[in-house]
Amino acid sequence: MSIKKNFVEKSNSLKKLEPLPTSVAFIHNFLDEYGLDPYEFRIYTHMVRRTGGKEEGVCFASLKKTAQICKMSVRKAQQALKILMQAKLLEQTKRSGRTDEYRVTATHEWANREELDKIRQAIMSGKADTKGVPVFEGLQSSI
Repeated sequence: MSIKKNFVEKSNSLKKLEPLPTSVAFIHNFLDEYGLDPYEFRIYTHMVRRTGGKEEGVCFASLKKTAQICKMSVRKAQQALKILMQAKLLEQTKRSGRTDEYRVTATHEWANREELDKIRQAIMSGKADTKGVPVFEGLQSSI
């Protein structure tokens, strides 16, 4: 089969496909109004997609790949992950010699939205314990 004929057949078959949906995402108002910043929101929604949004789902992409997909620096992705873990939106499982695993938690486990600013301030100020989880008054370290 010639290259031109093959191209024409593929083009014609693409025209027969159903049109793409006008909307591919639904963001619940609980998440939308929770108070995540754009970086945290983007990392969280990426993790939800990678895990299928199920508690038993696991994301094990590298930090570099996650940052690249989410269009941010590795440092910003790392910072957002720390906040999401401290706020209990995500759980991390360390794996020696391999990428870490991340799981989405149930919304009833999340920190109160009023605590997000305290969590961010602790992480930004570098007040973290040896595991990289911030320690500050008013919240107990969960990791």
